[in-house]
Amino acid sequence: MSTQLFTHQVLDRVAWVTFDSGGMNTISTRAIKELGDLVDELDGTSLKGVILKGNKFGLGSGADIRELMRASRDDLARLIDDGHDVLFRIEESLVPWLAVIDGFALGGILELALACRGIIATAKSTIGFPEIRLNIFPGLGGTQRAPRRCGLVNATDPVNGQAGFTAILTGKNFKAREAEAIRLIDAVIPEGYLTASFALCFLSETLSTLDRTPPPDLAQAESLKSIVLPTIKKATMGRPNPRAPYVALDVMVKGATLPLREAIKIERDAFLEVATSSEGKAGMRFFFAQQSTQKLPKGFLGKPRKIEYVAVDGIDGFMGGAIAWLCLEAGYKVTGHVPLPEFASSVIPKLRAKYAFALKKGTITEEEVERRLATVVVTTKLSEIFNHDLVIEARSENLNVKADFYRRLGEGLRREAIAASNSSSMGPSVIVPFLGERGHPSNYVNLHFFGPAERMPLVEIVVGDETSPDTVATVHEFVRKIGKTPVILKDGSIGFLVNAGLAVYLEEAGKLYIEGTPINAIDAAMHQVFPMGPFEVVDNSGVDVAAGMFDTIKASGNPSSSILITALRDMGRWGKKTSAGFYDYYIDGKQGGVFFGLPNLIGDRGNRVASSEEIVERCLRALYQKARELVHRGIVASEEECDLAFVMGIGFAMHLGGPIFYQDAMTTRRWSE
Repeated sequence: MSTQLFTHQVLDRVAWVTFDSGGMNTISTRAIKELGDLVDELDGTSLKGVILKGNKFGLGSGADIRELMRASRDDLARLIDDGHDVLFRIEESLVPWLAVIDGFALGGILELALACRGIIATAKSTIGFPEIRLNIFPGLGGTQRAPRRCGLVNATDPVNGQAGFTAILTGKNFKAREAEAIRLIDAVIPEGYLTASFALCFLSETLSTLDRTPPPDLAQAESLKSIVLPTIKKATMGRPNPRAPYVALDVMVKGATLPLREAIKIERDAFLEVATSSEGKAGMRFFFAQQSTQKLPKGFLGKPRKIEYVAVDGIDGFMGGAIAWLCLEAGYKVTGHVPLPEFASSVIPKLRAKYAFALKKGTITEEEVERRLATVVVTTKLSEIFNHDLVIEARSENLNVKADFYRRLGEGLRREAIAASNSSSMGPSVIVPFLGERGHPSNYVNLHFFGPAERMPLVEIVVGDETSPDTVATVHEFVRKIGKTPVILKDGSIGFLVNAGLAVYLEEAGKLYIEGTPINAIDAAMHQVFPMGPFEVVDNSGVDVAAGMFDTIKASGNPSSSILITALRDMGRWGKKTSAGFYDYYIDGKQGGVFFGLPNLIGDRGNRVASSEEIVERCLRALYQKARELVHRGIVASEEECDLAFVMGIGFAMHLGGPIFYQDAMTTRRWSE
């Protein structure tokens, strides 16, 4: 028999209500039913007040997303309506409720707190509405109750104008003092005060004195809409999807001047439409896939070893420098190995340049930058990285170059150390043999970062047949510590997952060009799905890198139509880093026109120009078929993680769900038509 989610005890006419599911609390059908029963029990009593608190995690993390995903429109409508009924009864009760946050209060849980007469929080607490990041928005009154507390823009507040629009439309999480500054909560519990004592004092002395006068900017909601719209368009790259921020903005503006119950009805109807849409389901599915990657799969339940010293071979390169910077920011002690001595002096200036934006914003000082850089060791001697805990190789995508490095590394690397390659196509089965007799296959794994590594969130962890569970556990923890999302893959696919899909996608784009469609038209059409088109992606990640991947594919005996990429590589047009690739680039990095000599790189070129619809359909069909194959072969654990990787690795539009979700949804739609 399950325990109650809500328990309470009455002390001196104050009901102390505890919400505790045993884990992170969520708003669910069961929680709403139990809360409603409790409200019935407490209403009409002679209580002085109700203090609502959570468990060791805080009040909770939001709605039960799994329940939302499974729910039909009718089920979801009942859940929302029952939830509103309970929250209004709390809000309008003669017995005042005070919410106490000591940890998390996110999404639907924050909406519960907003229905209380007051909200207080410990300084460590995190408060916000993350729903917009799931292609939905708050559906239990958040779009209406939050602005009625903190306004829409509040240009004079202490945190740069952040208020209702920011809280809802950006998915920003606020620390308690930030939330207090915009009146999203009423007070931060001072350091040294017992939470319970402060709550009791606040209930009896302060709660009844709170000013709940509606912020004046609610009356100007319609005119303020034009201020916020450009920010949304920038976030969606000018596209009408995902719809959630546009719909949420409309709901907030329409409801701002209406009575609360009428405003919440507008929110309710719009939420049901968005949450039951394909992109709403895609966003929630994405959330679960992301959560699953934070845990080790059952087959790799090893014990992580401590990593303190990290060596990056090729630190003078674009990728090596980015990886080293991530390690430095995560608190690791970094040594950079430079294969060619003449490039050693460039390492520290390149790392320093990565702090330019933070320095401009004032989030770090020059002194702190120099302090961090002073800890970086740069060496040209390979022997000086033998004793490190983790060695990450980031050399060019050339088998001979990598083979030479691993032969020499295998001669001296200590037994417990982990060796990892950032290769975009060569897995453990290719690299491990070069480690030699003294190498340790159980301690080898691929860590494939995506460029620019500072910003791209995905790291593919490619595991060989002999890689130990402890090694997997260690690098999985490492990837999470440097702020990236790990997706564990099994060896056996050239290009692993994302690049294997990217290869067939690029091949199809190349076929379209050879048939007669201009490359800029192909790139423009694919902007419907990706932030960059296929040829722009190659230029930005490196023509030489892409060509190296195709070299590996060809060496395996698989046919490949990569003539354009390999020809550009051989000409020295390596993309943006050389100011020349499929496109020419200005000195400031801005993209110029298409390379005039491109047609000369192939023989006879057709004159058939494909439509935008055909370009998208053909390129995504090729990507889908490859993704399906890799899931079927067990290279990636699930369709959900597969789609997540394409979203995080090459920017597949999250509201479309990834290649498998998108293609399956399109197939379902065609059948229904």
